[in-house]
Amino acid sequence: MKKILVLLAMLAVMSPALAAEKYASVDLDKVLRSYTTTARINADLQKEEADIRVFVLDAQKRVVSAKTDAEKKSLEDRFNKELQVKVDALQKKKVDALRAIEADVKAAIDKVGKSGAYSLILTSNNTLYGTVDISDQIIKILNTAK
Repeated sequence: MKKILVLLAMLAVMSPALAAEKYASVDLDKVLRSYTTTARINADLQKEEADIRVFVLDAQKRVVSAKTDAEKKSLEDRFNKELQVKVDALQKKKVDALRAIEADVKAAIDKVGKSGAYSLILTSNNTLYGTVDISDQIIKILNTAK
């Protein structure tokens, strides 16, 4: 009996501490789809990819219309180098954009986490129950910040 009373007393003391714990979740897919900067960056990157495709088609036409084998080889080498520079630049731009978006989202999550006094914030695909979805708050911060 004494053990049960001690256990109940411990639970009573710990309950307020456990009740103070707040957990949240974020649907990152929803956040990224709704973040206007993501859409703008995707559009810019798609335009650059289309420009590269046009460059490749033009280069192929010029190589085919070359008069001599030496001219063809020279054009192929030049266009391959130019293409590699364009592809490398686009890849770097993609990586930089992804890092910037990641930093923006993390900053917004940190802001909501601190203002909401959450003990833990997880992605929504890692939670089943017991968290508050703060995705809309994150989206609002992201879209009003810029």
